[in-house]
Amino acid sequence: MVKLKEIKDYLENLVPLRDQDSWDNSGIQVGDIESPIKKVGFALSVSLPVIEEAKKQKVNLIITHHPITISGIKRFTPDEYPSLLVLKLVKENIAVYSLHTNLDVSPFGPTALIGKEISMKDTKPIVENPPYGLIGKVEEISQEELLTKLLKFLPTDSFRLINYKPKQRVLKVAVCSGSGASFIDIVAKEADLFITGDVKYHDALKAQDLNLTVFDLGHFGTERLFYLQIKRLLEENFPSLDFCVLEEKSPFEVVNYAK
Repeated sequence: MVKLKEIKDYLENLVPLRDQDSWDNSGIQVGDIESPIKKVGFALSVSLPVIEEAKKQKVNLIITHHPITISGIKRFTPDEYPSLLVLKLVKENIAVYSLHTNLDVSPFGPTALIGKEISMKDTKPIVENPPYGLIGKVEEISQEELLTKLLKFLPTDSFRLINYKPKQRVLKVAVCSGSGASFIDIVAKEADLFITGDVKYHDALKAQDLNLTVFDLGHFGTERLFYLQIKRLLEENFPSLDFCVLEEKSPFEVVNYAK
């Protein structure tokens, strides 16, 4: 029988907690390390629909990218967020383990996954300490071709493009999954195109004026596949466990209407 502690120890050897940012809250969110685990589910974030899906699938450990909270919880009542999530998890006896910024800076994280999918080479971090994002070369490709390649494997989200020039050729690309707008100034000096998510209006204006093409493919879109390498490694090392990917979608919906 596999205990939560064994999975925790394996993950923390693979993706050490010491590599997370000081403000972060990776690690066990809910659960007793001595509790037995039979089935593991993966989700980008904990939400009520994810918990219901985990209950339906008989999952007793959810591994997420996003922690339930970073700022902490002052009171536990069923009418406040995110305490209502914790109370529901405890009631259903479902543990949660999160790998957040420590995964972001690791070779097993979503940024590295996107870089691999678009065949980036000669890569280096956008910033060195901590080593967030990647800048590297790709085989010469048009912006349109690169976008098509990305959309073939990234989950659907609210996709937005800045300075999109479909036929313009791309040689140097930067990637930062989730939210990388704070790196626009650096990327504009070193890359032709930036793949990230969560770009705000004024950051978009900045990218426009710096003549940087940005593919904002969503926080969900660029991070939902965080689990791919972690799941494969856990399956290899814990063959007695069952694994599944819990259903979830971006909270953003795109409305098309005719004026």
